[in-house]
Amino acid sequence: MQQTISTLTKEANKVVLYINAEKCKMITTSVWSDRSDIQAAVSVTKVDNFFYLGSYLSSNGSCEKDVKVRIGKTAAVFGKMRRIWKKDNISLRVKTRLYEAIILSTLLYAADVWPLTATLTERLDAAHHSWQKSMLGIS
Repeated sequence: MQQTISTLTKEANKVVLYINAEKCKMITTSVWSDRSDIQAAVSVTKVDNFFYLGSYLSSNGSCEKDVKVRIGKTAAVFGKMRRIWKKDNISLRVKTRLYEAIILSTLLYAADVWPLTATLTERLDAAHHSWQKSMLGIS
């Protein structure tokens, strides 16, 4: 790891780029939690989790916070589309395509890297089925 940071600093300096210590964060996994061997020109803050490229990353590898946030964001999007779901003049086929394109893509953004547990899978399924029932007007 020390070699990676040293190489990054060296290459960045060649093109007059500098590491912004205030924005720089480091997260370690349980496999490598000791960072005492890392020396950089700037002080790097160690964090347990942070938000990066639309997802929450955790030092223990859990995706629980990311799943909760995704369900919340998707619920907000679904709520904004409530008028569409209630309209009788829009066919079920169109509603389904909108659901798949907007709702599922919002819910499953970055899901390909989630290490899902049975509990998180149940939460995702429950939210999905709840929205489908609501879209279909089933209570």
